[in-house]
Amino acid sequence: MSVAMSVAFQMPVRSAVTGILLLLAASPLALAADPPPAPAAPTALVEDVSDGVDGVQPMDYLAAGRTVTLKTGQTLTLSYLESCVNETITGGSVTVGARESAVQGGSIDRHTLPCDGGKLLLASNEAGKAGVTVFRSAPIALPGMKAPLPKPDLTLFKTHPVLILSAPGPVTIDRLDVQGIALSTVNVPGTTLDTAKSGAGLEPGGLYKIAAGQKSFVVKIDEKAAAGGGPALGRLIRF
Repeated sequence: MSVAMSVAFQMPVRSAVTGILLLLAASPLALAADPPPAPAAPTALVEDVSDGVDGVQPMDYLAAGRTVTLKTGQTLTLSYLESCVNETITGGSVTVGARESAVQGGSIDRHTLPCDGGKLLLASNEAGKAGVTVFRSAPIALPGMKAPLPKPDLTLFKTHPVLILSAPGPVTIDRLDVQGIALSTVNVPGTTLDTAKSGAGLEPGGLYKIAAGQKSFVVKIDEKAAAGGGPALGRLIRF
């Protein structure tokens, strides 16, 4: 009698446990969620684009594989961060690549600009990440010796940088290689400022610390840097 009762009580318990396990297995909450795919790294910068082109604005970063459709007469100007290739494309279907675009049904004018290739690519990958702070290690000076200058994070090939900020605010510019020059501040009312349109440029050959908020870059101005505007590639600082 006791054996029969034991069996009678064990059977429902086993059935209940099995049912619970099946329900858990079927539940989406019980399954380990796959991590979301990492966003593709940007490879190209939009320098300019015609009005009416969907989903693309100046100073946007585009990843390899992105396709942009241009109507007849519409243009798209791209600069590639690693290869320093600058393209103006008119009409057709544009597929962004790693170092240059593939164009079907349109025309393309392509040339190479001076730029700091790999470092621009690194800076673009940092751009827009919330809470990211860029720390620069200070050079160590031996007793009785002057501290060496820090190595540049970026080299600019024009004396007038293009400043891209995540929010409006001040940008400070500190000359590092010459003593006695006062810190200067540039107020950026929006999120983009082309300094070629507003004031004096930086000195060719100069070394500067340029900071906005919690981020800063040590920037070298190329010895042969020319004044003026033009493509942002080669003079872009993005915070």
